[in-house]
Amino acid sequence: MYHAGNRPTIRRLALGLLIVALMTGRAHAQDLVLYGAGSLREAMGQIALDFGAAHGLTVKTQFGPSGRMRERIEAGEKVDVFTSADVGHARKLVADGRAELMAVFARNTLCLLAPAQPSLKSDTVLEHLLTPTIRIGISPPKIDPLGDYTVKLFQVADGLQPGSRASLQARSIIIDNPPGSPPPKSGDNDVDAFQDGKIDVDIVYCSGRARYARLMPNAAMVSFPPQLQVGPEYGLGVLKNAQPMALLLALTILSPTGQETLAKHGFRTVTMPSD
Repeated sequence: MYHAGNRPTIRRLALGLLIVALMTGRAHAQDLVLYGAGSLREAMGQIALDFGAAHGLTVKTQFGPSGRMRERIEAGEKVDVFTSADVGHARKLVADGRAELMAVFARNTLCLLAPAQPSLKSDTVLEHLLTPTIRIGISPPKIDPLGDYTVKLFQVADGLQPGSRASLQARSIIIDNPPGSPPPKSGDNDVDAFQDGKIDVDIVYCSGRARYARLMPNAAMVSFPPQLQVGPEYGLGVLKNAQPMALLLALTILSPTGQETLAKHGFRTVTMPSD
């Protein structure tokens, strides 16, 4: 469903396109830099490729935990567009004067990933998680929005079954790959954690279904039921002093074309009518 809060931002983006038209009419468009959340690697990578091909430029991309990507921007790295797995990191850049505007551009859902669990069902996910011997893989809170959403999930679970938050937290194992660490052997930190025997289940974004099906063909992946969903919401920011075409890239992400690409990669759209 269309996100009404995006309307003022989209109007500002549209006005910015007038500047883009004037600038590109006089000079060749310059390459852009986009930083994004790790969960956006495939979807935003495709949007970047398509946008670059359509406008005769290169959109250079880097992906990682949103908190760390924001910190790199704060440290002075030159970025044109930032796409975060939450709204908080993009909003902070605006509040600190590092970005000129932000907009919600996608939503996600939470899933539970487990190897070879044919009996795992959405309506019994919490019951499965509360098994005393199960070790739960989670992302680091504050660094990765998925970790923050997981904290909220545990709080909601505690409301449904008092005492469950303490049990879930006690068996949670943070999966992280800090800067300077070797890349994951499998190509994915969570898959490595399974292969190394560190975790039994993992809380992930449902948008990663295709990647996990490729890396863990026999794994089960089910979404949490509606009463346990905590609404992952993604926000983009256009940085100050960004190249003029950054405005067009942001608007393209919010356009039907960009939203269709996000939907193909498992995200819930925000500027297209819902079914």
